[in-house]
Amino acid sequence: MNSLRYQAGLSSIGWLLTIMVAGFFLLCAFKLIPSYAEDRYIQSALKALPQGGALMELSNSEIKKKLDKFYMINNVRSEGARNIKIERTSKKTLVNVNYEVRVPLIYNIDVVMIFKNQLDSSRPDACCKPESE
Repeated sequence: MNSLRYQAGLSSIGWLLTIMVAGFFLLCAFKLIPSYAEDRYIQSALKALPQGGALMELSNSEIKKKLDKFYMINNVRSEGARNIKIERTSKKTLVNVNYEVRVPLIYNIDVVMIFKNQLDSSRPDACCKPESE
């Protein structure tokens, strides 16, 4: 019965520390998750482009127009998502959307996230993963 008297639970400092750690992780989640969700929309836009030979037939401006329409419909606001580079060879077309997002976390601490998305017309099933990986 003596041991029950010493088991009182967390102290107020323990609760404060627990709440601060949980609050920090919630703050990180609320700040960072929207950027990852926006990148998922960009990947969906690349997957929605005509794949295979049909992508080879589109001009660069038509590809950019289709991506911009998808961005407008799905409210993609990142300026980096407009960073579309198209490379053409005789056998394939590569559409790259590489950008970085800088999110202010606390006071003067920023988190930089780098997103690399690539659509290869010769490998449409491997969409959104760059060749170098």
